[in-house]
Amino acid sequence: MITDKVILVRPYAFKFNKETAKDNIYQLKPKYTTEDEMQKRALEEFDEAVEKLRENKIHVDVINDFDDRTPDSIFPNNVFVTFPGKIFISQMFAENRNEEYEKILPQLEKIIDYKRAEVIDFRNDEERILEGTGAVVIDRWNNICYGSLSKRCDKEEFLKFAEKFNLKAVYFKSEDKETLIYHTNVMMMVAEKFAIIADDLITENKDELLKTLKESGKEIISLNKEEFDNYAANSIELKGENKNILVISKAAFDVLTKENREKIEKYDKILPIDVTTISKFGGGSIRCMIAENFFDISED
Repeated sequence: MITDKVILVRPYAFKFNKETAKDNIYQLKPKYTTEDEMQKRALEEFDEAVEKLRENKIHVDVINDFDDRTPDSIFPNNVFVTFPGKIFISQMFAENRNEEYEKILPQLEKIIDYKRAEVIDFRNDEERILEGTGAVVIDRWNNICYGSLSKRCDKEEFLKFAEKFNLKAVYFKSEDKETLIYHTNVMMMVAEKFAIIADDLITENKDELLKTLKESGKEIISLNKEEFDNYAANSIELKGENKNILVISKAAFDVLTKENREKIEKYDKILPIDVTTISKFGGGSIRCMIAENFFDISED
């Protein structure tokens, strides 16, 4: 199951988020870039991303953030996840990210028909965290979900999510710089015919993960450290007119090995988008900016 409909949130005050930096080692603290400069560049990158997606016949609904309480609102895929007729709401790790869903809800209700929606709300008092499709990478063709356990991917919540949506659960651990990788979608993605993964960083349950990918018919595309560092795994496959489209950061595209680029191009058109500022200070890339809209897609 693949979609050509996505939801993006246009930032009002994108900046370095001190709360998420507690466990996101990929956020760089600005030394010379002011917050005004950061927001200006992030807006330019965001608007270019929307334009390029629309040029490739992807339907983009844009939600507009409107105040400075939520510096990471540009990453909505962590906050909610759609399924046919259903919407999942996440408990977030950072308190200022827990404000995002209610804030964007009035605009989201204009995109998704909540009168027909089954809302699955995982927000809780126990602070068990499962940050949407940042924490959970879903193979919607084979009903499998993958999770790299961390503060943002609680094992109990991950298994509960898998049971709720009738998905086979495959969990593991991955580390970089002796730290648990905070989001699964930083180190792997799953497309219809292939998976991109930094498998050298997996520290627990690697064999089961790779076995499951192979048995589900995916060609495994392994990343080197330079590709991983430039967010090659933080990419997403969307439905194109004549061929599926792999949306990837320009930085990742520029460092892809010839072999890996050719493997991807067997299946997909590659669409690189420059999100340098957003990645540098936000610690996430183009995939994190895109919330897929499966709500009106039939499961048949």
